[in-house]
Amino acid sequence: MPFIAKTAPIASPADAHVRIEERPMYGGQDIRVGSGVFLWSSETQGGVGLWGKGTVTAIDPDGPKPVVTVRVDQRVNSGNFGLNEIAPHRDSAQDTPIVGLARKLYRQAHNKVARITDQEADLLQRFFR
Repeated sequence: MPFIAKTAPIASPADAHVRIEERPMYGGQDIRVGSGVFLWSSETQGGVGLWGKGTVTAIDPDGPKPVVTVRVDQRVNSGNFGLNEIAPHRDSAQDTPIVGLARKLYRQAHNKVARITDQEADLLQRFFR
């Protein structure tokens, strides 16, 4: 089951670990060690949108927000995918992967960890080939 983490910008080279401390929303509470996570930095906080993907290596569930440690496995290497690309879709009634991502990432502007569908993950995966 894939996930996406929307955070403030994180400076991290490939093969590093990042700590994500964001509220779980849209099924984000189901994240587990070994889960795949796409990494998205909020453009409203100076980020770039989709920037990497990784694997959850640890979860500390204590506290108001769980702390998820992710090993960065790969950075985006194909194009830019951010707010400009998904904003036009956030209020659509269609059931498409880009609409689902727009709703999860920007309908509620909070930074978050959310579960995404396999189709949404396939759309994001295109930026890593």
